[in-house]
Amino acid sequence: MARKRFPSPGGGPVRTARVGGFTLTEGVHAQGTVLPWHTHSGPTMCFVLQGSFTEISGGVSIACRPATFKVTPAGERHCDRFDQGDVRGLMIEVDPARVESVRPYSRLLEERVAFQGGLLAAIAGRIHQEFRRMDQAAPLAIEGLLLELLAAGARSSSQVSGTQPAWLGDVIEMLRSHSGSHWTLSQLATAVQVHPVTLARAFRRAHACSVGEYVRRLRLERAAQELGETTRPIAEIAMTAGFADQSHFSNVFRRQTGMSPSAFRRSLRPS
Repeated sequence: MARKRFPSPGGGPVRTARVGGFTLTEGVHAQGTVLPWHTHSGPTMCFVLQGSFTEISGGVSIACRPATFKVTPAGERHCDRFDQGDVRGLMIEVDPARVESVRPYSRLLEERVAFQGGLLAAIAGRIHQEFRRMDQAAPLAIEGLLLELLAAGARSSSQVSGTQPAWLGDVIEMLRSHSGSHWTLSQLATAVQVHPVTLARAFRRAHACSVGEYVRRLRLERAAQELGETTRPIAEIAMTAGFADQSHFSNVFRRQTGMSPSAFRRSLRPS
């Protein structure tokens, strides 16, 4: 593991480190700067810590704001405009050998994807905390969290192969539109006119989890986004997301992310 620090009077890298085939760089881009069209020889991951900017790739604009986590495949042409204030972010570059080692388990590094908040932001926030801390144990923690990040991203962005019934899409829309509601399997099955067993089997086959696990993931993602983007009280966020109380929410959130809701909120607002 190697680590360097850089001055950053108006922009550029602040610090960098190499850990287990990954190169992490925290950098600042000053307001008004532009990164013209360019590519990277390997895949990159970026986590926005502060500020907002716009990235253009393939004719599509991506609004990147605090708690945005995005992946850019190797060789993909893109440009970035920092016209909404200074931006601080964490860039993660992946060595070719490391890309090959994770390919059998995750194709995330080959996809052009972006996520806002949720569990991916929680993991990325923990990576940034370890990166800033950088004690003797930090490289080990960072490498483990990076692999966890790739696994979580692959699950979130995975596309279901083969043909799935149209009603399964209706179920997903119902769950996403009312993530704070307490659906039962029977209610969902009745709404799309299938047997509950049929729904359960098709859902697990398509999404590699049960309906209940999917709902809990949606609730956590919604709550994590609220924590990062609002100043609402944690108890209020917990109730809106469908948790019984703040204690229940905090316990589930900590089990899934390794952080308390308050620590997660602080990690997205570094001093």
